[in-house]
Amino acid sequence: MDGATTVTGRPAFPWLTILLTAVAGLAFAWPAAGGWLLYERDGILTGQAWRLWTGHLVHYTPSHLFWNVAVFLPTGVWLERVFSRPARWFLLLAAPAISVVLLLGDTALQHYGGLSGIATGVLVLLALLQWRRNPRDPAWFWPGVLALIVVKAAVESTAHQPLFARFDPGVRPVPLAHLAGIGCAIAAFVFVRWRTGRK
Repeated sequence: MDGATTVTGRPAFPWLTILLTAVAGLAFAWPAAGGWLLYERDGILTGQAWRLWTGHLVHYTPSHLFWNVAVFLPTGVWLERVFSRPARWFLLLAAPAISVVLLLGDTALQHYGGLSGIATGVLVLLALLQWRRNPRDPAWFWPGVLALIVVKAAVESTAHQPLFARFDPGVRPVPLAHLAGIGCAIAAFVFVRWRTGRK
């Protein structure tokens, strides 16, 4: 079994994507909890390792939450239903990997929140796996999706502003998180191909 279906032959239920989305919504509705979940550099360096995972579930504004969930939920559901095992490993491991990249690559960043890095990675991984799995799809579609992701990341890196979400003054976008999400997706895709080739 390749992780794409359950033992009944049906697509897997995307419970992890739904759970993460629900927790993100609850964290936004309960700001006090968000304070314990937020990526906080000093807290992480003093042993609060859970923030490596939970920081991605905290959002600063309704717009921030809406646009992240608008990408993460449908793509995560799709990925987890069709490629359940790679999807779940990715969702569990990409969060701390992205956080470690932020710790090492942006030492001035004290706080970070949002699903955008993971959502970007989920979309890239879905595009790569679907492109490989369904060569009968229109030849331009999945490469086009990947190209749009790269263009969006480049524009936001240059403009220092998100294309869709709106933040309060003093909150800045972190393009490095999106690049880290893309890198995690490529690494996951290479690993899936390697595992598949060994079988």
